[in-house]
Amino acid sequence: CASSSGTVKQLTPADAASLTGTWQGLISPPSGSNVQATLTVRPDGTYQTVAGAFSSTGKLEISDGNVLFMSTGGTGGLAAGQRSGSAVVMDRGSNWGLVGNGHAQMSGPFNFDFNKTK
Repeated sequence: CASSSGTVKQLTPADAASLTGTWQGLISPPSGSNVQATLTVRPDGTYQTVAGAFSSTGKLEISDGNVLFMSTGGTGGLAAGQRSGSAVVMDRGSNWGLVGNGHAQMSGPFNFDFNKTK
């Protein structure tokens, strides 16, 4: 089970650069089985998530202290339908955490928990 421990960091648009890089973690779909995933955030705010045979691309933005994700495409089972999500950044000591949830038009709600070394 993914842990959401840490202290929430309130983000401003100026913090966008701190999200850039590779995050490792878990995505928990409605089936309840956690899937290992990698989230790569580019300096322009676009992202790619790879989880097993599936991938998703999109754009993120910071709004009201949270990170908002809007999907623009994908492959495998993630290619069908719209997906969106939101997350908070957690200060976990030596790591940053990115913890949140979203909704996929075709498969329903999901949760995620990623980590990146500071």
